[in-house]
Amino acid sequence: MSKITIVTDGVCDLSNEMIEKYDIVTVPYRILFGEEIYRIWYNDKDTLSLADYCEKLKTVTKENFPHTSIPSPGELQQAFEEAFKKSDTVIAVLLTSGMSGTVQAALGVAKDFFEGKDLTIFDSLHTMTGVGNQALEAAKMAHAGKSKEEILARLEAIRDKTRYVLATADLNFLEKQGRLGPIEKVRDQNPDVIPTIHEKDGILQPLAMFQNEADLTKRMSAFAEKIAGLAETDDIFLTHINMHAAAEKVFEIIKKNKKEGTKIHYYEAGTILGVYAGPRCLSLSYVGDFEKEWL
Repeated sequence: MSKITIVTDGVCDLSNEMIEKYDIVTVPYRILFGEEIYRIWYNDKDTLSLADYCEKLKTVTKENFPHTSIPSPGELQQAFEEAFKKSDTVIAVLLTSGMSGTVQAALGVAKDFFEGKDLTIFDSLHTMTGVGNQALEAAKMAHAGKSKEEILARLEAIRDKTRYVLATADLNFLEKQGRLGPIEKVRDQNPDVIPTIHEKDGILQPLAMFQNEADLTKRMSAFAEKIAGLAETDDIFLTHINMHAAAEKVFEIIKKNKKEGTKIHYYEAGTILGVYAGPRCLSLSYVGDFEKEWL
């Protein structure tokens, strides 16, 4: 039995391979289409596939526009109970408190049901694979036998250097989720323009504007070349929805320029990102230096 078990939420977008290899426990995030409720545990485990989600979007109305909902207290309690069956110490790495009430809900569950247990709730200050990046690093350390103090110190050290960059062809999804924050002014009459946003201080903020998908491919490729050798962990995440050509180009650039030992997690994103960012988007996450001018 591992000394420490890592818990994260369904927003993490980690793959089944990572979940199983490092024995990570996930709390399902919920997607609501009107009165229909679906659950997402991680990239490969859900009750609504990405393909089915994109199909449902063809008939969506104002009344049943999809949105997400945080895990219930019961789901959080169940996940923590599962984790404590594996280990005596549990660390939960969760979606940013700047965009969600998950951290606050988890703290409440910890107080009500796990008083006296060695349970730590860690606010990632990130979303999607930004959360996943931190949870994976923590799980790797737990798997290697590192102490709780070492894992938490590492999480604190990498949190401010975790990067999550998202290019989305349609800001309406983030707007209707109520997650735009200061990026509401990022608008343009040109339908080909693709806004790019990133996570900073726990919320989504504007980053750059691509004129079209060709411009996105060119500039994201240059950005990928820049950051490929700067990653301070062994993991870089590249996910997309219906942006195959751009994602493939960025993947090849990272593969060519990455440091030895760095693994690129390149795959189609899970359904949660579709709800946040719509049916055409691309995201990149790593831990390391960053300058806005690189884009």
